[in-house]
Amino acid sequence: MTKFTRRHFLGTTLAAGAMTISAPAVLHAARVTNLRFANFAGPNAFMSTDIFRPWFDKIEAASEGTLKIDMYDGGSLAAAADVYDAVRKGVADLGWGVTSYTAGRFVAATVCELPFEAPSCAAASAGLWSAYEAGLLDGFKGVEIMAVMSSGIQLAHATKDFRMPADLKGERVRAGGAAAARMWEAFGAIPVSLPASDIAESLSKNTLTGSMNDWNALQTWGIMEFVRYHVDVPLGSSPCFLTLNKDTFADLPEPAKAAIKAHSGPVFNAHWAEKLDGENARLRAEVDKMTNHAIHVPDAAAVAEAHAFLEPMRAAWIEATPNGQQVLDLFRKSVEEFAKS
Repeated sequence: MTKFTRRHFLGTTLAAGAMTISAPAVLHAARVTNLRFANFAGPNAFMSTDIFRPWFDKIEAASEGTLKIDMYDGGSLAAAADVYDAVRKGVADLGWGVTSYTAGRFVAATVCELPFEAPSCAAASAGLWSAYEAGLLDGFKGVEIMAVMSSGIQLAHATKDFRMPADLKGERVRAGGAAAARMWEAFGAIPVSLPASDIAESLSKNTLTGSMNDWNALQTWGIMEFVRYHVDVPLGSSPCFLTLNKDTFADLPEPAKAAIKAHSGPVFNAHWAEKLDGENARLRAEVDKMTNHAIHVPDAAAVAEAHAFLEPMRAAWIEATPNGQQVLDLFRKSVEEFAKS
């Protein structure tokens, strides 16, 4: 089971007494508030069925009958790039998204995009949350922050056989964010910024040769059909968020607020990472059995060489990021502490 340090989130933690209101009294006078959740994944996607819906069921159960969360899947309430602002403006009550879809807005959070820094979603999520709690992540304003977490660790995938990312020199490769784009440029590839939902179409039209994604994204967005070659190295991940409209939260009855607080922050991150890391491991094992797919795992020497080769790219990230060295140092420390926990 993943482990996170519980600290503050969504403002000041509720006093213990707020959780002890007798259920019959609350239920008798309870008004049910319906929250609209903006989910750009499809209704049958793993993120929807195995991560968000079960978690929202727990929040509803803990709210003493005061809360119901309705999922608007497939971008029906807000497109992936618009989720943060949709929640801030009240178009949606809560939603999740990926920071790279709004380039330049969440600069420090791109620390998790740096390659070879974290081995798992759980470790990277721990690093991001530590940086958020330390006040080092810019851009997260105007909403209640339920969680800041990492996507699954992204690997390299392509329509042609290759053994290391540098083998895709001159090819157009989808990058998951600004730091990822600089990585591909360092390897000599041409980075292309695309939301995950557009990758399969670009591959089908041969306007992309490769992409960086975790195994779950390959399955969710239909990318697996086009990429048959995979290099299993940790090329970083994408920062993600789960947010709630401030006015919506302020207007909720106390049992609903308590339920949301109790299921946010490190508690949600642990659930998210356990599910996502587990699903990625399961899907990788399935792909490994496929005769028409090849997974290459570079040896330690090749990985160390690539890591050293990218040092100028890390230095550039540090220089371009406010408090960049402090953010990276804290991220690395948290990843190391998580590995020991």
